[in-house]
Amino acid sequence: MSDHAAIIVRKGNEVLFVKRSMKKRILPGAWAFPSGTKHEHETLLETAKREAMEELGVEVRPDHVLCTQELPEFGDTLHFVTCTITKGTPSIREPKEIERLLWMPFKDFLEQHDDSKIGHGLIYLRKNPQLWASLS
Repeated sequence: MSDHAAIIVRKGNEVLFVKRSMKKRILPGAWAFPSGTKHEHETLLETAKREAMEELGVEVRPDHVLCTQELPEFGDTLHFVTCTITKGTPSIREPKEIERLLWMPFKDFLEQHDDSKIGHGLIYLRKNPQLWASLS
């Protein structure tokens, strides 16, 4: 399986984080990036655009794939795609998926949230600061 995590950036250094709904089967209540599963006919960048519209009601321009993380425990690969909003203001469109939105500089977010409160992707990025240095 292949999933994406949209790293939506604004004002140069603020990143959009989402708190997963407590109704989610995997990682309920964990902080993460907006994310979703790639459909068979889509590219990763198309998936990022579709998921941003479905979950947040915004149009985004996918800028590039920042990095990729293998998640063998889920039989999955997670691709981190940096994006810029081109139209709209993010809001929770799928409350069964997302409970809360938070804009914050990446470094500040990691300083305020320990590994017990964040998803696998954020834990991976915390351990590899060279991957996200350009976001702060």
